[in-house]
Amino acid sequence: MTATLDDTRLSKNHRLVYDIVQEQGVGRHLPMSDLYELARTRRPGIGFTTVYRALTRLRDLGMVSEITLPGADSAFYEAAGPAHAHFRCIQCGNVSNVRFALPPDVVTVVASELGAQVSDSVVSLLGRCHTCTTSTTVAS
Repeated sequence: MTATLDDTRLSKNHRLVYDIVQEQGVGRHLPMSDLYELARTRRPGIGFTTVYRALTRLRDLGMVSEITLPGADSAFYEAAGPAHAHFRCIQCGNVSNVRFALPPDVVTVVASELGAQVSDSVVSLLGRCHTCTTSTTVAS
């Protein structure tokens, strides 16, 4: 279940981090270090650990999405939104949303085969983005 801001009490620091992520919007994927720098511009005394704890709580409440991608140095965070996949360019590191989610019937079949309860599915794609593919082709 995803909490909403209306039914969740947040400390002023958690609220600050939530507001920053929301302002970025779905599709803007920021690492923790970038979110920390944005938070420091608004509240210079805020600590790195405070921002990390805020992101962890907001993630656990379903208010922020944490994206971990193979080969990436760190997790990325974005505003919670509809289910979608992510594509990470292995050359430039850019992360993009992909309008795709595993169909519920596929998840149900897999869960049944495993004898498990699946609470979430994550799809990530890796490769070279259009810009990197085009620039390499042109440069050759």
